[in-house]
Amino acid sequence: MNDTLMSMRMPALFKLPKLLHRAAVATLLAASALMATAADQAVPPTAAASAASAEAPRKPGVLRVAVKPAKPFAYQENGQWKGYSVDLWNAIAQKEQWQFEWVPMETVPQTLEALQKGQVDVGVGALSITEEREKVLDFSHPFFESGLQIMSPVASAGSIWVALEGLASAPVLGGFGGLVLALLLVSWLLWWFEHKDNEESFPAPAWAGFKESLWWSTNILIAGGCENKTPNGTPGRLLAVVWMLGGIAFTSYITAVFTSTLTVTRLNTQVRGVSDLQGQIVGTVEGSSSDAYLNKLGGIPVEGHESVDSAMAALLHKDVKAVVYDAPMLRYWITTHPSESEKVALAGDTFARQHYGFALPVGSVKRKEINETLLQLRGSGFLEDLEKRWFGTLQTAQPQ
Repeated sequence: MNDTLMSMRMPALFKLPKLLHRAAVATLLAASALMATAADQAVPPTAAASAASAEAPRKPGVLRVAVKPAKPFAYQENGQWKGYSVDLWNAIAQKEQWQFEWVPMETVPQTLEALQKGQVDVGVGALSITEEREKVLDFSHPFFESGLQIMSPVASAGSIWVALEGLASAPVLGGFGGLVLALLLVSWLLWWFEHKDNEESFPAPAWAGFKESLWWSTNILIAGGCENKTPNGTPGRLLAVVWMLGGIAFTSYITAVFTSTLTVTRLNTQVRGVSDLQGQIVGTVEGSSSDAYLNKLGGIPVEGHESVDSAMAALLHKDVKAVVYDAPMLRYWITTHPSESEKVALAGDTFARQHYGFALPVGSVKRKEINETLLQLRGSGFLEDLEKRWFGTLQTAQPQ
C-alpha cells in the first residue's frame, strides 16, 4: 500500500482576491487529483485482503483512510483513486498537512466495522449519515445531499400491455367515470324538464323517457347534435346549451388525458414509485442505506449485490423488478453505460433524502479540523467547483 504525503500549506487561500482565489481553487482541484495517483492500489483487493490491510500495524503519524468504491465518489482507474470524495479528502489533507494511506474496503459494513474498531481513522466514499450509524460513529459536516431513487426497465412502446396499462390508469378511468356521471345527470335533468310538455321527444314514463334523453345527450356529446329530438322548454334549452359547450370541453379533456397517459406510459418505466415495488424482488447494494431502507419498509423482497454494476446486470437480465440505490450513483451509471441506458430509466422523484459525510470513530480528534476545513472549502467555492466537475453532465441523465 502506497503512502500519500500531504505537505502543502495554504494559509492564505481563502483570503485571496476573487480572481486569484478562483485560480487557487482550480489549482487545488488539479493538485488533489494528482495526489490521488500516489495513493492507489493497482488491483482491487479481495475482502480478505481488505481486512488484513485494516489490521496491519500503524505507521507513526500516518492516518489510515478507509475508502469504499462508489462511483463517482470513489473508485480506482488505472491504479489511481479518483472521485468526488477522494478529491475532497485530498484537499482537506493537503490543507492540514496530514500524511495518510488508503485502506481499500469491499463493503460498507466492512468500512463501518473497521471504523468502530479503530482500525482506520476516516471513512471516505459515499457514506450516508443515518440515525443508526450516528449511534456508533461520528460524522463530519455533510458535504453532499443525496437520496434514493428507483431504476426500472423502460416500458416497450409497441406492447399491447402498455396500451392496456394506459387505459387502466387512474387519470383515464377517473375521467371516463366523471364523463359517464355527467352524461347520466344531464340526461335525467333533461327528461325531468321536458317530459311534461314534450312527450313526443321525451316520453313521460320514466324509463322510456330517460332512454330517449340519454340517446339525445350521447349524440350531442359525440356528433354535436341530434336531428330527431330537441328540447322545447326554456330550462331544457339552457341545459342543452350548457351540455353542448361543456361536452366539447370535457371530451377534449378526456382525449388529452388519455393521449398523455399513453405517451407517458410508453416513455416511462414499468415502476412509478415505491408502492409499485410491494411483493417484487428489488436489487440494491448489500449493507447500504438503501438496503436498510427497503428492509425497514417490509413487503419488498430485497436482493443484495456487491456493487451497482452487479445490481444493474440483474435488472437487465430481468432477475429483479427494479434497483433502488443512491440517486447520483444511478445517474452516473446511466451516463457511463450509453448502450444499456436505453433499456432502463429512473422512475419518480428522489425519496428518503440523505447526506454524505466523512465517517470517523466516536470521539475522533480529527472531526473538528475536518469540519473547519470543510466550511472553508465551501466558502471558497471549492465544493461548488468540485460538484460541477463531477456532476455537471449528470443533470440530463433523467428527463424530469
